[in-house]
Amino acid sequence: MAEANKFYVYKYVTNDGIPYYIGKGSGKRINQYHTKTQLPPPDRRIIIEDNLTNEQAKILEGQLISEYKRKLDGGLLDNIKINQWACFTGWKHSDNAKEKISIGNRGKIRTPEQRENYKKPKSPEHIEKIRQANIGRPYDPVRSAKISNTLKIKNQLKRQQGQSNG
Repeated sequence: MAEANKFYVYKYVTNDGIPYYIGKGSGKRINQYHTKTQLPPPDRRIIIEDNLTNEQAKILEGQLISEYKRKLDGGLLDNIKINQWACFTGWKHSDNAKEKISIGNRGKIRTPEQRENYKKPKSPEHIEKIRQANIGRPYDPVRSAKISNTLKIKNQLKRQQGQSNG
């Protein structure tokens, strides 16, 4: 069954008509909140091309981002992602990539000091690096629920340890 041509590519522009964000979407995505990009008034949300397949929209979005360039690369756009694989949710490593990662980690032995470092509080610099790596990451309710459950379990364990010590 052929994929429906329900996708479009859009841009947000400044008062002067200069694009500052290029996106791909379907439905009402053009009108939805973006984590790191200011949502402009409706008259400055412009659909560049519609009636596209998901693949066509990803390609056009990538071409336009490459053309205007991200601010990170000295360009105009607030976009964080440029790689097409990062433009959709549900992306997973290929089996080949998983095998390469596995081979790269084989035989690595973490010293007790390295393992202890995992438990230490993170420095402000480390926290900022993690924050920068997650900017633009799409919201994933499954991931969020896993993190929430982990934190709840850790807090319960801390409370139990505090009660047994007191």
